[in-house]
Amino acid sequence: MPRTTLYISLILSILLCVSCDKERHFELTGDVSVASLWSLCTERSRPIKEDVYISGYVVANDIYKELCNSIVIADSSGGIELKIECDNINVIVPLFSHVRLRCSGLSIGREGNKVVIGATPTTNYVVDRITQQQLLNYLTIIDYSPTIPNGKDIHISDIDANKMLCYVAIHNLEVVSDEATKAWCERDTTSYFDERYLTTIRHFVDGCDTLRVVTFKECVYASEQMPTQRCSLQGIIDWHDGDYALRISSHQIDK
Repeated sequence: MPRTTLYISLILSILLCVSCDKERHFELTGDVSVASLWSLCTERSRPIKEDVYISGYVVANDIYKELCNSIVIADSSGGIELKIECDNINVIVPLFSHVRLRCSGLSIGREGNKVVIGATPTTNYVVDRITQQQLLNYLTIIDYSPTIPNGKDIHISDIDANKMLCYVAIHNLEVVSDEATKAWCERDTTSYFDERYLTTIRHFVDGCDTLRVVTFKECVYASEQMPTQRCSLQGIIDWHDGDYALRISSHQIDK
């Protein structure tokens, strides 16, 4: 065989192998981990045609208005945010309930570094919210325990893409001095209403690193004063305004 022909055959064989490996990589079916589901998110948004399910715990929802129109489902491998058009989601899907989500027919995409899932987008959003009427067609509640579980203990320096939307606990934190006398959220001075707030980032330190903590403007403890002593915070690692930030879940601020 001429050398040129041999080289062409070799290149084609390599490309075919790479293509096959890529196809096998995305051949998900049945029950998969949340991190495996992330692997489908190769574009800004794509429909899920694979017959896949994920199971996990609802580690953040709207019980204290810490999130709005969404829940976070997490297992030991990671978390994903499910967009829902519904007020009072906690009444339907209680915080810390064990759930199973049918993903086929939904769409998956990225908002910054986090993966979100919901209805097929009709506008410029990554995904749309699924309706309250559709929710239980996709989501099954396996069981529910009122006991609040402990998040995985991590340090601020451990936060990276692999911790995205994971449920964690970070200890020995102290609010930075400039924010020590402030509330969790800044007041909205442009509003005609006295009790309007802004979604706000606060900062905590552990002696070495700084942690960003985001609090949603409608959170029920938006006006509560920041901790005046060292504390532990439990919640999810979220993506807000271009960087990682802890979002407290179930008002877990332990002094």
